[in-house]
Amino acid sequence: MMRSSCLLSALLAFSTAPAFADDNAPTEPPADTTDLDDSYSDTPKSEKSSFRWSGRVFVGSETTRQRLAGQTFWRSKQSVGSARLGLRYTHKSGARAVIKFEFEDDEAELKDGYIRLSPLPSMRVMAGRFKRPISAIGLASRWDLPTIERGLLDSVRVEGQDLPFVGGRDSGLLVQYAPDLNVNLRVSASVFQNSLGTGSSSLDSSEHFAQDVYLRASLEPTKDLELASVFALFGTLEQTGDPDSFTHAPVGSFEVSYQPSWLRLWAEAFAGKSMFAKPDGSTSGNFIGARALVAAHLRTGTPRRLQPFAGVSYFDPRQNEPDNANTEVQGGVNLAFTKIWRLQFEVAHVLAEGSASSATTGTAFRVQLGARFKD
Repeated sequence: MMRSSCLLSALLAFSTAPAFADDNAPTEPPADTTDLDDSYSDTPKSEKSSFRWSGRVFVGSETTRQRLAGQTFWRSKQSVGSARLGLRYTHKSGARAVIKFEFEDDEAELKDGYIRLSPLPSMRVMAGRFKRPISAIGLASRWDLPTIERGLLDSVRVEGQDLPFVGGRDSGLLVQYAPDLNVNLRVSASVFQNSLGTGSSSLDSSEHFAQDVYLRASLEPTKDLELASVFALFGTLEQTGDPDSFTHAPVGSFEVSYQPSWLRLWAEAFAGKSMFAKPDGSTSGNFIGARALVAAHLRTGTPRRLQPFAGVSYFDPRQNEPDNANTEVQGGVNLAFTKIWRLQFEVAHVLAEGSASSATTGTAFRVQLGARFKD
């Protein structure tokens, strides 16, 4: 913790130094994102191939206040939230190979590793490890979001699995078709490895289709506005610990992203068969979840860009039972001193509706310094 505290203090001082005034920098970063988190973006053909590397570091501190059994508890931690390095090769034909590593506690974890091809002008094929194609907020790079955390839904787990609406990464195969239309229509079908069929799990893949299926359609009816909808079949257990109860739960989403020059807005809703076990280990009913995030996008000189933001998340794991739902509200500001340095402040309050809720009522106070770099 002492090393994280010293590093955070040094970076805070470094970010405000006059050497980073960057007054002559362009008003917007280039479309080709610095941290390479663009697996679903377009890749135009070029006259020559290119090789790039880039990375990012987030260093932050979080203090939480929770009230349990009539007592108030305060906890504080400092950590390196993300230390990532990425390599990307892009062929002049538009084909791409990407590998990204996350560094934590003296270990390196493969974050992304995929190959992307375009056998036809209107078709794209991706294979490897990359983000599941669901959730506008989940698909957005953390650098493009003004918040420190993506909200309540990102912390929900079942049997240790990342849920389909989290937009997590896994090994998969995706085929996308994009006809030449003015509304930029894109339709994709993909399969991803379900974690219950790998590792030490007792699930027999020869008897069960241990893959998750995603069907996604998106379009841009006007400039800066994207609408998307996803239907997914997510592998889960109807009875905790019983591999014979493996089934695929249907999940649907509707997603909106609106990003004119002065505003950033994301909104999305999810619903489907509940995958969340009751005290007896069984599942029943349906779940619903939703979240929205809005931020002003102001160019202020010093700091270079100011983004006050507010967000709200709602999650009810079993609609047929009371006292399950959780709500979170969050707000804060993102201060972008240059294109490569940013400082964020955030306050988030979680409200658990009853004793059966999976969360605990409490408030989190966060501060984070981020930096990114490229070749």
